[in-house]
Amino acid sequence: MNDIFGRALMSCYRGEKEPVMLCREDGRKDEFDLQGLFTPYSEWPECERKALTHVKGRVLDIGCGSGRHSLWLQERGIDVVAIDISSLAVRVAKARGVKVPLLMAAQGLAFAPDAVDTVLLLGNNFGICGNITDTQRMMRQLYRIVSEDGCVITSCRDVTGTSDPEHLSYQELNRKRGRPIGQITIRVEYKGNVGEWFDLLMVAPQEMKGICKNEGWITEKVYKSENGGYAAILRREPSEHPFVVPK
Repeated sequence: MNDIFGRALMSCYRGEKEPVMLCREDGRKDEFDLQGLFTPYSEWPECERKALTHVKGRVLDIGCGSGRHSLWLQERGIDVVAIDISSLAVRVAKARGVKVPLLMAAQGLAFAPDAVDTVLLLGNNFGICGNITDTQRMMRQLYRIVSEDGCVITSCRDVTGTSDPEHLSYQELNRKRGRPIGQITIRVEYKGNVGEWFDLLMVAPQEMKGICKNEGWITEKVYKSENGGYAAILRREPSEHPFVVPK
């Protein structure tokens, strides 16, 4: 795996301050604030802090990165398993004190039925699988491993409110290609090294509701933030799930 982001995260943990760039396929580049992944609870978005009041029981932190959410929960006596697709992110999380960091992808959750009570998909990780089909597949897997009265706490960004001409142009390109306007193709650039292209899906709250509805999840609460950011609480529907999750 060409883990440029993991290398950047490890360097940031060690105190380096080399900029990390997110490069979109249309040529736009934006600096990514890696320091933000190491900030204390008091500096997290208010929508995240409100959403975390819904945590209960055993927690699975998907796409844990530096482990900031897992560490905060551990300090409060909550059992957390943290996973990330980056082996270097897992190493950073472990070095910072996360007790159970695992190398695992969001699309291959190797947990038993009812193994967890709360799932975290924070840091815009609702769309971590890149497109609607794979996000729905992930939500089906989560339905299987989350307890009957459990929940998913997630965050995402609503791109419909932007006035940036470059973003609007990219959204129009997506429309022409038949893609959701919030599906972006990006890669990471760090110290002259460029990572592999990957997709990230960003959706409005109503779109999230539609994506999750047929996978057995209902939107219980949405906490909105600035610049289109928001956090949502998703609950399992109290009925027999109609899907069989592939092994």
